[in-house]
Amino acid sequence: MTKTNIFKMELYRNLNDRAYIIVISVLTGLFTLATALGVPLLKGAGGHEIQPLLYFEIPFLVALFIAFWAFAIIYPWHLLSTDYNNKVLSLVIASGVKRSNYYFIKIIATILTNMMAYFVIGILPVVILAGFFNAEFVSFVQTFIKGFTMAEGWIILLSLIFSSISSIVIFYFVVIFTKGKFWGIFVYFGISLGLGVVVSTINYSMAFVGTQTMSDSTPFFGSSWFDIAVSIAKIIVFVFVGYRTLNRQDL
Repeated sequence: MTKTNIFKMELYRNLNDRAYIIVISVLTGLFTLATALGVPLLKGAGGHEIQPLLYFEIPFLVALFIAFWAFAIIYPWHLLSTDYNNKVLSLVIASGVKRSNYYFIKIIATILTNMMAYFVIGILPVVILAGFFNAEFVSFVQTFIKGFTMAEGWIILLSLIFSSISSIVIFYFVVIFTKGKFWGIFVYFGISLGLGVVVSTINYSMAFVGTQTMSDSTPFFGSSWFDIAVSIAKIIVFVFVGYRTLNRQDL
């Protein structure tokens, strides 16, 4: 089986997962509803008739963003662990698929599937806001584009991209290590927390050194460039450890 066929198979399976198609559809509908209800508030409508809407909208948005945060954790975990949970990974490898090919294709397919899910969830709210606030939306887009013509804008974007990739790579290492067990999500949280403490300690330590020595090199720490370097280091380490674990694993 070629790499292209493996990739197509992974994407087809991800995009035809009925349970999560329903979840994505529900989230899309709820975000669209929240945006539609928020339009009168954003337009500055007044009066007593708008107050019940305000009391409903705020907790509704909070609950909705908590639900989206949970989805952003559970969905990639599901995509990465499905072969373990369905007991088909051994069959895939036995069919002649190289573990190296499977490993990297799985990560790429998961990243693309997540991007498509987030796009679907966000597109209708954006369309509604663009329709009701055309001038403001155009101004925002122009400001956004202008921001990314500057070097700092691209650095921030790169930082977000590498951070997202590193999260998926760590996810997959934990999936492999726990063989897809759901409690592995808590292992992921533990690793993320531990890495966060280490990175924060380095940042604060170097900031302290900078104040003592007045060094010009310390602004690197705590900057977007430092975040990119940390994310790349995470990717390299956890790709190596994850692949080695998968390669030695008895399936």
